[in-house]
Amino acid sequence: MAIGLGRMFGFHFLENFDYPYIATSITEFWRRWHISLGTWFRDYVYIPLGGSHCSKTRNIWNLFAVWALTGIWHGANVTFLVWGLMYFFLLSIEKITDLPNRKGIPAIKWFYTAFFVVIGWIFFRANYLSDALIYLRSIFGLNGNAFSDGLFRGWFEQNVILLLIGSFLSTPVVKRFFDRRKENRLIGWIKVLGLCGLFVLSIASLVNNSYNPFIYFNF
Repeated sequence: MAIGLGRMFGFHFLENFDYPYIATSITEFWRRWHISLGTWFRDYVYIPLGGSHCSKTRNIWNLFAVWALTGIWHGANVTFLVWGLMYFFLLSIEKITDLPNRKGIPAIKWFYTAFFVVIGWIFFRANYLSDALIYLRSIFGLNGNAFSDGLFRGWFEQNVILLLIGSFLSTPVVKRFFDRRKENRLIGWIKVLGLCGLFVLSIASLVNNSYNPFIYFNF
């Protein structure tokens, strides 16, 4: 939204997200997700503390400081702190084991990354830590609930098209398609019509939902 609004006024902002959901490690995910935030903490917190040019113990402490502050930066709630410390734990393991550079089956590495990212979003969006824990237990069927019920199937059937579109557009397939083709009037019209279609879908979704709280309200 910021890039689009900026371009309407003649400003060109850098891309802040680089298809993070195709990452095959937590390290790669955070190189692709919220790039400006990660760059700021790297330049003004991580590197001044010593970065990675220090002992392993000191380096782990530097990571702890960065991710504790990253969690607190998002809001004064224990759920954000837990979210940040979860990433500190995962990134520390990856740095110690050099997991991102190890060979492995890409699909398994992607699943591992996506699993923990989704778990992290539960803590990120929960109002209370207890709510997040209840949600987690429900996901894994530990609250005496079934893995699937009529309510889930109903919501899924209503939103399956949007889920498929979102999943497809979270990959760079479309971008690579247009990048490999020489810009011409036809390609330009396809882009315009595609963007107009997405705009109409977005407006329709907003109108359909009467309650749309601002996601950064508590940040």
